[in-house]
Amino acid sequence: MNILTQIFYSAKRILIDPKPIFIRLLSFLLIILILGTAFKDQFNVTSLDKVRIVYSNEDSGQLGEMFISSMIGAKEISSLAEFDQVLSLDEGREILNNEEADAFIYIPEGFSNQGEADGSSKTVEVFLAKSSGVDTTVVRNVVDSLINGLNTAGVVATMSGNTQIDQVNSDTSLKEEPLTDSKSATAMGYYAIAMLLMFMMRGQEYGAAGMGEDYLGTLGDRLKLSPIKPFEQYLGKTIGLSLVTFLQGMVIILFTKYVYDVDWGNHFGVIVLIVFVFSLLTTTLGGLLTIILKDSVKADTLANIVTLVSTFLIGGFIIIDFGAIAAISPSYYAKSAIFNVVYNDELGSAFVNIGQMLAITLLFAVISIVVSRRKRA
Repeated sequence: MNILTQIFYSAKRILIDPKPIFIRLLSFLLIILILGTAFKDQFNVTSLDKVRIVYSNEDSGQLGEMFISSMIGAKEISSLAEFDQVLSLDEGREILNNEEADAFIYIPEGFSNQGEADGSSKTVEVFLAKSSGVDTTVVRNVVDSLINGLNTAGVVATMSGNTQIDQVNSDTSLKEEPLTDSKSATAMGYYAIAMLLMFMMRGQEYGAAGMGEDYLGTLGDRLKLSPIKPFEQYLGKTIGLSLVTFLQGMVIILFTKYVYDVDWGNHFGVIVLIVFVFSLLTTTLGGLLTIILKDSVKADTLANIVTLVSTFLIGGFIIIDFGAIAAISPSYYAKSAIFNVVYNDELGSAFVNIGQMLAITLLFAVISIVVSRRKRA
């Protein structure tokens, strides 16, 4: 009951004065509109550069080698793409995940013998890495051209009396399995996510101020003498403050969805879960800063710096890839989770990111409780 009471009154104290919340929400919604409009052209392809395609042939038969030879040797294809060979399916997927190639063409083992028993068509597996629709079209045209060539080769082989090469159906043979941003991201969509996470990082402010009340000053001294357990006090306060950040984040999502026409994917419930877990993370981080620094004002100042740096590292202001360094940003895991849901339709990867955020949140909470107990003592 103590926890529920803490949740209710912690949230109520902030929501009872909606004016600052409204001003902040309006500011961020305007920023999203400005950035989404200003950088709109950067998300449109203006030139058709060569795409880089890596490939792997694990087929021991004749057809796989013929496919690769035709792909590399065709002049009309070489004007659209450049090719590099990799040794395995895993290596090709890893290259795509590292964004070192635009596509990966995989000829599976037994490709030459596919369809012999039931008459079905053969399958060339194509993994797409980039969000650009132009790259997707180029890769599809490359594969379709090769498929048509193989089908022609099959007819020639039959006419010359050689063994017939089974038909490869261009409608069913292309298996697209996106590993990263498979859906085209718009400027409005990108900055809606970036500014949402920046806005929610300001949830540290609630955590810093809330924990300052409980652990510093006169109220903090009174709570030390109260019968409420430190764990109940901390948990109730954290959840209550997190709910405030969560609700504001949902306002941004719903507004951008229905007013700015931002695509938030096909799994809205998972997006809601991501936003809630991230609100817990930011609140516990703010509380931790106050408990360690013993000053909520200093904690809030540091929280502002953390928010700016975190947003910069995930490309929130300008689109830039910091690689592994970006993982030190709390926003990195939330951004990865949202992008996996919205643009990759990868729920498994998103839940891994959610688990990482929960682990970080738990770590912050444990440190806060341990440090606060020592201060009480």
